[in-house]
Amino acid sequence: MRKLIFAVLTITSLSVGFARAQDSPTSKARFPAADNNEVWRHIHRQDPPLPAWARTLIKPLPRTTGAMLELDYVHRGKNPIGPVLAGKLRWAAADAIGCAYARRYAEADLRRAGLGDPETKKLTGDPRELSEADRAAMNFARKMTKEAYAVTDAEVEDLLKHFGPEIVVGMVHTLAYANFQNRIFLALGVEVEPGGPLPPLDVRLDSQMQAKIVTPPRPSWDEALKNRNAPDAGKSPVWSERSSADLAKAVEAQKIRKPRVPMPEESRLAKLPPEAKGQASLIVWSRVSMGYQPMLTKAWFDCMRTFQQESKLDRVFANSMFWVITRSNECFY
Repeated sequence: MRKLIFAVLTITSLSVGFARAQDSPTSKARFPAADNNEVWRHIHRQDPPLPAWARTLIKPLPRTTGAMLELDYVHRGKNPIGPVLAGKLRWAAADAIGCAYARRYAEADLRRAGLGDPETKKLTGDPRELSEADRAAMNFARKMTKEAYAVTDAEVEDLLKHFGPEIVVGMVHTLAYANFQNRIFLALGVEVEPGGPLPPLDVRLDSQMQAKIVTPPRPSWDEALKNRNAPDAGKSPVWSERSSADLAKAVEAQKIRKPRVPMPEESRLAKLPPEAKGQASLIVWSRVSMGYQPMLTKAWFDCMRTFQQESKLDRVFANSMFWVITRSNECFY
């Protein structure tokens, strides 16, 4: 009771004091305040250091680099499957493809998430020392990295038993992003920064700011092709073992297959924005991805859309390159 009376008296006295201060014509601030510009002069800010890959890409693709930093932050700093599982998957993908840069970053993120050296060292040790769930996840990560077409229905079913559909879809997105990054790192030949791997950076840019970023002018495609000095690719691979009829038959067989991951409930899709909901209603993989992992899916689409707008790739060239990559990976889709 005493505490209650004290609280009431305190609030009353403050209210009365505030009213009197408001009524006084001579009331003014008791202490001088600096203006906004002066405040920032007193706070010696430093822009956060950027990773080597971002500093390499920023000149030719400034808007895309910004979008890639946002995507990196989502996957490393806000991943819905959790920092430990995401870090382990990224480590396994980097190790499988031989990307030392990404492997160091995954290790740093795992330690930042609280994983000690004994647990981290298990990743390089005997797989039998891992838990059953971790072993299944690591095997899945390596297989998705080097031969995704060989993943079986039974392996995905086993993952679903351990993690459930929401986490499994998140694992697929995490591995897709990891392998996207790993190939960029390897192509650029980047090395870990002198001070060690950097933490994920929250550098979100609003749409108006992005629109103001100027992309360097690019030569025309005719000029680029005329001046190319790339070596001849040599003998083309033989990709004609199957006839058109065989391919059509395989596509029809694929259409009637039972999905590995159950379709998300309508209640999940009802929460999506209209544009995303429309896309999810037309494309199966979009439905699964947006239904179970809307944040990861949106971050990926935002990044890819920015690249398409900024790079201005010739459409025939882009689709031809896409076909070669998917054919090389045996991706039926």
